[in-house]
Amino acid sequence: MPSQAQHVRRLAAALAAGPMDDREAMLARGKPLVGDLGKARWLEPLVRNLSLEFGEAPRPTSRQIAERILGHPPFVKAWIAGQGRILPLPVMPQMAPAMGAPREWQIPAITTVAELADTLQLHGDDLGWLIAHGSADHYRHCWQAKPKSGRFRLIESPKTLLKFAQRQVLRKILDAIPPHAAARGFRPGNSVRDFVTPHTGQKLLLRFDLEDFFPSLSAARVLRVFLTAGYPEAVARALTRLTTRTTPHSTLEEKTLAWAERRRFATPHLPQGAPTSPALANLGAFRLDCRLAGLAGSVGANYTRYADDLLFSGGADFSRQSRSLETLIAAIILEEGFRPNHHKTRVLRQGHKQHAAGLVLNEKPNIDRRDFDRLKAILTNCARHGPASQNRDHHPDFAAHLQGKLAWVRFIHPGKEAKLRGIFERIDWTISD
Repeated sequence: MPSQAQHVRRLAAALAAGPMDDREAMLARGKPLVGDLGKARWLEPLVRNLSLEFGEAPRPTSRQIAERILGHPPFVKAWIAGQGRILPLPVMPQMAPAMGAPREWQIPAITTVAELADTLQLHGDDLGWLIAHGSADHYRHCWQAKPKSGRFRLIESPKTLLKFAQRQVLRKILDAIPPHAAARGFRPGNSVRDFVTPHTGQKLLLRFDLEDFFPSLSAARVLRVFLTAGYPEAVARALTRLTTRTTPHSTLEEKTLAWAERRRFATPHLPQGAPTSPALANLGAFRLDCRLAGLAGSVGANYTRYADDLLFSGGADFSRQSRSLETLIAAIILEEGFRPNHHKTRVLRQGHKQHAAGLVLNEKPNIDRRDFDRLKAILTNCARHGPASQNRDHHPDFAAHLQGKLAWVRFIHPGKEAKLRGIFERIDWTISD
């Protein structure tokens, strides 16, 4: 005989299969499963309670619904009296986006895992293999040293089939979901200039950095993004498994990591290196951006974020309250599940060089003079002594590396790039050691 938990799971799955703000629709999904409604008078008050709690919230999981059913006294009383049995009838899941902006998102309607495979142009068996627990590892990894901190960054790159699937998810779903306006990185048409421009010429600039940004975004947070978009739980979980990863123990043993850092990698998280991770990171940080933008707005300040870099700036009011605001900002970051890197927090006043993202912001976004002079010296020495004399980091394509730096200067200050370009053109690339 099925247990009470099994009966409750059946009803929970039916109630969670569609929108929670339409009580009549919820009753229509639940009535066939309870049999004689006259003996299940507990269903209508249960539906009313669930609609009040979740009607305007993101789509709940069936587990959340099951917990509410088990905590509903009329159902418990009916179960004890033998009147709480749930029939094993199939219920077709529906899209159920959260109220407000999610209902305007132009994303494909996908209600089953089979439909998800078709949408991603995958064979059903391939999708099952990619999302199965305990299957083959679908990632390659690479540890990159962080010279200033002595720590390491873990790059986790998906293999061919998973990368294809993730690019489909990015193109067909994530690109259609807008992040918060304060998120200026990883958005088509946006650049570092959009990130820093609101903060030029301000009385005070406050910089924050988030520690282990991608690993801090857990699978639970990613699941919430897909549930908010309206996908049924089975589809949302499949999408979550496609876009998150648990780093294998053997990989973590390659480096000495702090306990908290190891724990973040050892639980399902956004892998840095997956094509879907930047967009999901922006969406996963939506609440963080909402709260920080609201705090900044309350004191007439500006707030923008570029991945794990956060900037705040403002005039006299913001400057006077900077101490208390710094504490509030750090508290919000922690409450939202991130960790501020206090070693990189900077308070930069107008009388000193205000810089962020490699640019000086006191008057307008500009190249740091030291960076410009360093690049000019490298190019000059390349022209005089040959490029091999300056390729100290052994770039395989040093010319392309320098051209990338020139492109960055041209993007910020075309006139300065023209001067450097003239030196670059004098370099004889046939000269070797």
